[in-house]
Amino acid sequence: MSNRTDLALESYESKETTRLDGVSVTENDNLTTVEVLTQNGANKIGKPVGKYQTLKVSSFVNDTDLLDGRLQEFAEVLSDLLPPNIKSVLAVGLGNKKITADSLGPAASSFVLATRHIIRELKNDTGLGELFPVSCIDTGVLADTGIESAEIIKGVVNQIKPSCVIVIDALASGSTERLGTTVQLSDVGISPGSGVGNHRYEISEKTLGVPVISIGIPTVVSTCVISGRNEDCAFVTPREIDEICRQGAKLIGMGINVCLQKNLSVNDLMALVG
Repeated sequence: MSNRTDLALESYESKETTRLDGVSVTENDNLTTVEVLTQNGANKIGKPVGKYQTLKVSSFVNDTDLLDGRLQEFAEVLSDLLPPNIKSVLAVGLGNKKITADSLGPAASSFVLATRHIIRELKNDTGLGELFPVSCIDTGVLADTGIESAEIIKGVVNQIKPSCVIVIDALASGSTERLGTTVQLSDVGISPGSGVGNHRYEISEKTLGVPVISIGIPTVVSTCVISGRNEDCAFVTPREIDEICRQGAKLIGMGINVCLQKNLSVNDLMALVG
């Protein structure tokens, strides 16, 4: 049965093998790492060469407490993917805020603490101390802006020259069990809409000239997974999608803050971004 998924782990699992040349898979508690090491491995699972971290989390449904270790665990995984000695970061929310299942990116960016504009004197006057320079934007969607997300991001990158770009987007899964219980982080960038067959321009180090980290949570699944009929190609989302996107966005946005703003406590960060 054909099935579209943005998750590298699911692409590997679909091969129904414990070993694949050019692909390394390791498990450590809630974290599964898929490393695509060669082009041969990339061809076999349909994912570019790079590292894909799949973090299993408790369901976001009816769950409001992120101070149970998930924030720190997420921050540690993200820190492992970031390039060394970075000086600044541009965070980007991808997706359509008008469509709940596609609103994860914009919702997550609203929790990211933007600090690039805060001058040193203001930092000292407010007692914030040393802040890591972070910029944050939402790109909107092509139908509204007439501009590809990749084009918007490239323009901003050329202007402010960040050390790294972090893009946040909703993902497609091949399993209902992974909806709202999985976070994928990768160092290979992203092709927005690829999981649902709506390929947009690639957002990666190759296209932007700086390292790109992608972060996403599965919010939709193909109907063929539910019906068992290969000809079904629509996508559905769970009825709890509002809570999944709301809490998932908070985990991602706050997790980015915890990772980058090491001189601020979680409580301070919560107070600053809500």
